[in-house]
Amino acid sequence: MSRHPRIEALFSQTKLLGFGRYVLTVPVDSRLSFGYDIPTLPNQAQNLNKIIEAKVAEIKAKYKTAEVNYVGPGPAPHVTWIRSFEDKYAKASGLEGFDIYYVLPPHIFNPGDAVSSGERSYEQVLAHTLHVARALRLRQPDELPLEEGLCHEYAFQRLAGAQHSLSSAGLHMAALPDVVFSVLSNTNASTEGENGYGLIQLMENQKKKLGRDYPKVTVLRAAKRKVHDWEGEETLLRDEDGSHQFRWMLVDKRASVAYPAWLDVTLYDKVRYDMIGGADQASLSDEEALALWDKLLESLKFRVAVPGAPDSAVQFKGVF
Repeated sequence: MSRHPRIEALFSQTKLLGFGRYVLTVPVDSRLSFGYDIPTLPNQAQNLNKIIEAKVAEIKAKYKTAEVNYVGPGPAPHVTWIRSFEDKYAKASGLEGFDIYYVLPPHIFNPGDAVSSGERSYEQVLAHTLHVARALRLRQPDELPLEEGLCHEYAFQRLAGAQHSLSSAGLHMAALPDVVFSVLSNTNASTEGENGYGLIQLMENQKKKLGRDYPKVTVLRAAKRKVHDWEGEETLLRDEDGSHQFRWMLVDKRASVAYPAWLDVTLYDKVRYDMIGGADQASLSDEEALALWDKLLESLKFRVAVPGAPDSAVQFKGVF
């Protein structure tokens, strides 16, 4: 583990932030931006009727043969459904869309679903809607529930530890505004073919493909790296402009919740307006970037235990 006085000072006061099943230990003046998350209409609960009317109009306006079948209460008290066929071809094939509105004031959570002949039945949509309605509740940004489930930006969803999930978030630190540290976890991704390659093989393949056009980068590290019990690989690169492109990735064919098919972690500096290279210069030296990377990567853990996870990978042990 690399260490640097500037990074140690940055972490003199820390807090835990949660996303999906995970937590990170971060400087106290930090925030998360959520990537893959339950679709949310923040602070819009009072506007539900207007939102429903606008959505119905949108469906009808998109295609001349669109058909709205039902607008009204769903199968739980705080749920509203819009059921529709996008066009006559969707109707002929039995592809019925469901816009689902879970109203938990002050927010609305708005995932979609669909019935598809031979693939997903009405009964399955109904059962899933009821499950989400029972499992979903509001969550404050710094709340870390001590039960199995997923932390969303505005909500918490109870979810059994063996159930697959997809989640991602980006960490932003006030003291390092050009730095973004991101995590993507997909417990059920495909690992077939090139999807099963590790980072080092991907890098070598790219070098062969591009030849002399491969970017001129300095390799600070490129090796296997074990984080807790996850056997991954890291490639830590510095670009010609001094910016850093760090990545660690686990590819695990077991594809379980404890050992996700993909667990992909990155750190970039010289970022502005979500654009890599958008800032005038990188704020980190090589030594600072390595120390920050090691600190954050090792702090990535499950919030509570999941089946099969080692104790070293769990923040709050022995609780559900």
